Amino acid sequence: MKKLLFISLAVILFNIPVMAKGEPDSKFTFGVEWGYIASVHSGYHYNFFAPEGYRVDDYGSSLCYISNVDTYFFAGRSIGKKWNMELFAGYAGVADIHEVIPISIRATRFFGEDETKDRWFTFIDAGSGISIKRPVQEIFVGKIGGGYRMALSRDTGLNFICALRMTYTHPEITYDKQVIDMDMVNRNNAYVTALSVGLSLSF
Repeated sequence: MKKLLFISLAVILFNIPVMAKGEPDSKFTFGVEWGYIASVHSGYHYNFFAPEGYRVDDYGSSLCYISNVDTYFFAGRSIGKKWNMELFAGYAGVADIHEVIPISIRATRFFGEDETKDRWFTFIDAGSGISIKRPVQEIFVGKIGGGYRMALSRDTGLNFICALRMTYTHPEITYDKQVIDMDMVNRNNAYVTALSVGLSLSF
């Protein structure tokens, strides 16, 4: 699954110039994005051997409210007047589990063809990354959302963004106040569902 995801991202990246070839309005884009994340639901399924030697199978889910922030740098290419394909990389907090460095591809669709006017847009974003906190763990992150772009000029926009996001990760397990060694873990799956709002400046 992880190899397939990275292969898919690579194929999309290498095909952006091909997709944009021949489009008179195609151009290079880049920018920065900042956001506030409110985690609202989480779940987990852990299966491991306790220090005493017996197997533990623990799972559950719950509503929550945990605040985090994220920030990204991004670069890509517009495809005509209505589509952007961009690569995002940055920093994000995942509830109270850990901090991560996510890398993802975002496809954005704008409504309206006049780039000099304000426009609504929608997007879908998917990718992977690693946690900053030990032990290093791979993650999957996906987002779907939309927003409103204020055109500051033909090539510059201030974007107001809201999104629903899902993060799937593999955190370390603590049992009876002891961290379980990864060699004793059979399963440590967790997911976090969150809502986010943010701003981005694109050029």
